[in-house]
Amino acid sequence: MPSLDLLRYQQAFARLGQRRLLLLAGSYTWQREQLRAIQQQCKGDWLILSSEMSEAIKPEHAHQLLGREYLHAVFDANHAFNADALAMLTGTLKAGSWLILCLPDIVQWQHYIDNDSQRWNDAQGVISTPHFMAWLAKITLADKQAIIWQASQPLVLPEIKNTGQQWALPQGMPTIQQRQLLAHLLQAKSGVWSITAPRGRGKSALAGMLIEQWPGSVTVCAPAKNSIEVLLSHTHKTIEFYSPDNLLALCHTEHLCRDWLIIDEAATIPIAQLIALCQHFPRVLMTTTVQGYEGTGRGFILKLGDSIPKLQNYQLTVPIRWAQDDPLENWLNQLLLLDEPSFHHANQSGEVVITSCQHFDSEQRANFYQLLTSAHYRTTPLDLRRLFDGQKQHYWSAFIHRHLVGAVWCIEEGGLAKALAQDVWRGIRRPRGNLVAQSLVTYGLSIEAMCLTSLRISRIAVLPAYRRQKVAAKLVADIAKQCQKQNIDYLSVSFGYTDALANFWQQCGFSLVRLGVHKEASSGCYTAMAIYPISAQGQQLLQVAQQALALQSDYITQQTGISLATALPSASEADHWLMMAGFAFAHRSILTVYQSVGYFLQGDRSRYPLLVAFFIDKQSVEACVKQFSLSGKKALVTTLRRQCQQLMAEKDEQLAQAYQHWLTTTSSGHFCWANRPHHPIYH
Repeated sequence: MPSLDLLRYQQAFARLGQRRLLLLAGSYTWQREQLRAIQQQCKGDWLILSSEMSEAIKPEHAHQLLGREYLHAVFDANHAFNADALAMLTGTLKAGSWLILCLPDIVQWQHYIDNDSQRWNDAQGVISTPHFMAWLAKITLADKQAIIWQASQPLVLPEIKNTGQQWALPQGMPTIQQRQLLAHLLQAKSGVWSITAPRGRGKSALAGMLIEQWPGSVTVCAPAKNSIEVLLSHTHKTIEFYSPDNLLALCHTEHLCRDWLIIDEAATIPIAQLIALCQHFPRVLMTTTVQGYEGTGRGFILKLGDSIPKLQNYQLTVPIRWAQDDPLENWLNQLLLLDEPSFHHANQSGEVVITSCQHFDSEQRANFYQLLTSAHYRTTPLDLRRLFDGQKQHYWSAFIHRHLVGAVWCIEEGGLAKALAQDVWRGIRRPRGNLVAQSLVTYGLSIEAMCLTSLRISRIAVLPAYRRQKVAAKLVADIAKQCQKQNIDYLSVSFGYTDALANFWQQCGFSLVRLGVHKEASSGCYTAMAIYPISAQGQQLLQVAQQALALQSDYITQQTGISLATALPSASEADHWLMMAGFAFAHRSILTVYQSVGYFLQGDRSRYPLLVAFFIDKQSVEACVKQFSLSGKKALVTTLRRQCQQLMAEKDEQLAQAYQHWLTTTSSGHFCWANRPHHPIYH
């Protein structure tokens, strides 16, 4: 009986502190039959991750498992293969655990349609993923420790190599590495420390031990309280816990006298929040993994070190929750390239050789991805999936003495139908993808950004040792040169705004065209967008995009404190009319009309107190809702649109009617950008 064989096998590898992969490849009915038999024999938690099974946790909720421990799990990948979720699930499994991976027959893998691909495929839609599935087959079939059970073949169990030593889980006692770190931290007077390690090395346990042994006060911070279960299990003390947002708010209103702040799962918290929190405590300990599936890479430590120069980083290398050389960990690390990349060659000056391609072989892909992991903040298995099978991707690599030192990842944007671009401009559609092109249409004066062809620089990374040799600038210059040959209209980039990055992109020939007014969670920076015009139409787009930016510049500066020093073209009266019409008669964002409302209100503000309060005095939504007795935000926006219509009609009734007619012909499907009213309507 195979399930009984698997029980004996599980008992054998559990004694060695190992975890194992069991691949079930066959029909869904066959898989369920085997799962029931195995679960009856091998008792455990049997956590299930699946987008199909009713009793399962959805893969998109896998992050809620971080900081917990389970015995045995099932990863149902019959219809969707969420690599991030697989890695998170694997990291929660105790020694002696099965990870059962459910997939169709191996012969079907080359035609596997992955429903998870709509998460990362910028070309939109669900696609087949033959390259990743071929990689999965290569890694798994070559793994001597993986158990592969196909419906069409009998179960064969590989021999377990008995080392002669029975493994034992440390019973609350620190390991040698933990003991050394604890001794150092317990003597600390002040400072910021980070402890990085792959999963299962005892980072959270060490934090709990520090709390238990520290005689004074400690505050704990993490993205969610259920993620600190391991930490809690290593102390008998009552924990003072806060989420990052709540703790920051408390720090701004009260003076907290605490000896330590411990931040668990630090890489999942925006850098800006981490820096702010560090300023309120004399001693701070951050624990995090260096593996990409929690949204970071080694780049997290690099970026944090740039902001906190005296940061002291320590590493834990020896696994605690399972034995060294764990078969499941080895398989996962190979599959998702999670091992720390070894870019240790010394900095060498020399000629920068640049190559480009649209497809990689296995070695090239691994090197490219691991460079991103080493040098770029927040590189995850989702990026790896995109590297394998994402559509409309282009890659540039920079080499010095045949060493890969820099990489750029570009994604095609634009080239879309005018009908779609028109709907985006009016605010009635918001399709996935086309990040910069769509944003320029959503907030701009033209639909052309989505219709022209462009390449967006999605990632750019250079090894730290080579960042003074203009490698990044040379990569960008080569991209621009090749785009000229391929009739691309413009290059674009989206980045977290800093003066240094803005200056870099400006020196590369890019001009700022968008700046968000809300900080992005990942970087703690405002989102900036810039373009590099290549064709004549690209040049025209830049002009129009900067006119739109000029219309929003005062509000942007007020909200962000960032002065748009670039000489922006002046907005015309026609620009104000177009922006006002899009908000008043269509569904465009409030952000598009702050300055235009002020332009229309010149000379007579007394009759529109709501417009003045919201657009001129910049009162909050809540304040305006209360002051003007409105039912909520939706009612506020409706009233603002209606009053903007009235304001336009007072300015020029005939022109306002022309814009209204142009923008409200959606039901007949006759809306056409080219038919927009000319300003002025009469001469």
